[in-house]
Amino acid sequence: MNAWRAGWLVGLLTALPPAWADDEPRCGPVGPAGQQRCAMPDGSTLQRAMSADGRRAMALLRRWSDGSLAELRCAPTSLLPEDRGPCGHGGELAEVTLYREPGKPLGTVSHRRGVLIRQVIVNPQGGVVRSEEFVDNTFAPDRRIKRVYYPSGRLRHEIDLIEPPPEQYPGREGVGREFAESGQLTQEVEWVGGRERRIRQWHLNGRLKLDQTIRHLGRDELRETRSFYEDGTEAALNRERNGRLFGWQQYHAPGGALQREEEYGERGVLLRRKLYDPRGHLLRDERVNEDPSSS
Repeated sequence: MNAWRAGWLVGLLTALPPAWADDEPRCGPVGPAGQQRCAMPDGSTLQRAMSADGRRAMALLRRWSDGSLAELRCAPTSLLPEDRGPCGHGGELAEVTLYREPGKPLGTVSHRRGVLIRQVIVNPQGGVVRSEEFVDNTFAPDRRIKRVYYPSGRLRHEIDLIEPPPEQYPGREGVGREFAESGQLTQEVEWVGGRERRIRQWHLNGRLKLDQTIRHLGRDELRETRSFYEDGTEAALNRERNGRLFGWQQYHAPGGALQREEEYGERGVLLRRKLYDPRGHLLRDERVNEDPSSS
């Protein structure tokens, strides 16, 4: 497991004095730095350690009157008197049950040394709503996989991302997938360096619906999108620069015959249009606007 877990946080908080107080206003979204404890309107008791600017709870435990946990947030090092056990700061995997109210489970969370290893959230009927898993790799980057489920229990959404140390974070990297309730993959998005690199979509019959590639050249974002009919024939080819159509576009009739082509210039201005008959023969070639970049 990566060795970054504790050092940066210890340096941030070791100088903060405890600030225990049963003072409800102190437990708002922004509070004084250090440790806080207060009673919440729903009858639970909140303990948390706030960051130096008072804007983020670095560690948090919220308990119901019977002592069961309603909420748990762990840090890479122990910051509260009672977080060592449930956060697994002894090095062993610690699994605890969370409750939406006393006696009614919300799910389970597992931590090791303050790192969330597994989480399963259930609905009142006990069906899994969402889950999260940390994959600790020795010879490859660590990964974090999050999943969301349909009420039927089938997978609805999955995102599988590389999880490097914070100081090495290059932006989102990995793959996100969407599924129909039938199990058919309907969309897949790839990220590299915090940016989308490729997006694909599928019809419910399993045929490719859309294939979009994204490139970045300096400040320009270039997208090329191929779309397809349900029978697999090509529907369109579109090119964009910074969110506007740019260059030649192609549109096909059902069955695949070329129907029209359009050329776009700067700022997404339509410059030229070509129309074709059902056999793909050129019918008309129109110039629509002058290219403003040439004036």
